[in-house]
Amino acid sequence: MPRDIKYKYVVHLPWKHGDTISNWNEKCIWALETFGRPGDKYQTVSNEHAMDFYFVNEKDAIHFSLVCL
Repeated sequence: MPRDIKYKYVVHLPWKHGDTISNWNEKCIWALETFGRPGDKYQTVSNEHAMDFYFVNEKDAIHFSLVCL
């Protein structure tokens, strides 16, 4: 999790059986096109289990989760 407390709204995207590189590319590209590069509006953290998106704005987190979950 990012140490900066301004990123308090998290969307947790677990890796799922059957996920493809194309699926993840589409999600990440959509996030870049919609919210810009990580840093101002959100940050990401990934590991072997999932990719977490931490947002500054609750509405952005909800919008992202509606599209990507």
